[in-house]
Amino acid sequence: MSYLKEKATAFLMSRIGKTAHVIAAEHITDNLLALTLHLPHFEKWRSCQHLKFETEKSHYRDYTLARWDEANKQGALLIDVGHDGHGSNWAKRLKPGQSLLYAGPGGGFHQPTNAAHLVCIGDTSAIGQFTSLYHRKGAQQPLHALICHQQSLPPTILDMPIMTTYDHIAGIERWLLQQPFPMHDTTFYTAGHIPLVVQIRKLLKRLGAQQIKAQGFWE
Repeated sequence: MSYLKEKATAFLMSRIGKTAHVIAAEHITDNLLALTLHLPHFEKWRSCQHLKFETEKSHYRDYTLARWDEANKQGALLIDVGHDGHGSNWAKRLKPGQSLLYAGPGGGFHQPTNAAHLVCIGDTSAIGQFTSLYHRKGAQQPLHALICHQQSLPPTILDMPIMTTYDHIAGIERWLLQQPFPMHDTTFYTAGHIPLVVQIRKLLKRLGAQQIKAQGFWE
């Protein structure tokens, strides 16, 4: 982040920043952390909205609100901590009772469509995005989530069914060719590592997908 952008963000956070409190920090796998936060000032949740957190002085990271409990004002974040970085190192240190400064929500451009099928494909950094979509889709609308990961993920995360592939693009293509998705009536969502998102989008277009919504999170 540039110096001027850091200053502008710090000023914005000082003016509109809100306080969240950590209720629980639990590992789903070695590299995937689930945070439950109390967000007393948060309202009007839409799928795929993100919150901007101050991870340390002059460093900020955006995380998608994966699920929201309006009655208790509690939200869940799913954070990939399998790499060395300001965000993942911050998340790994969080303990119940801690206070966090955040701004938002922002984003929320990805929303469930009325397509017959919703299909989500990406890496572990995208699970929060996909889970958010899952909790805002139609009650009878199927959503399929395929995650590229080096270890097997649980069959469900925050109630969303998940499938794991270890072979990245080759595994994604094999899986897609085995599914009876009607390409004219399926919305595909891809998110996560930008180079992977680019490859997935190219693959989907080659296979005839007509509705593709892509969002890269990191390089």
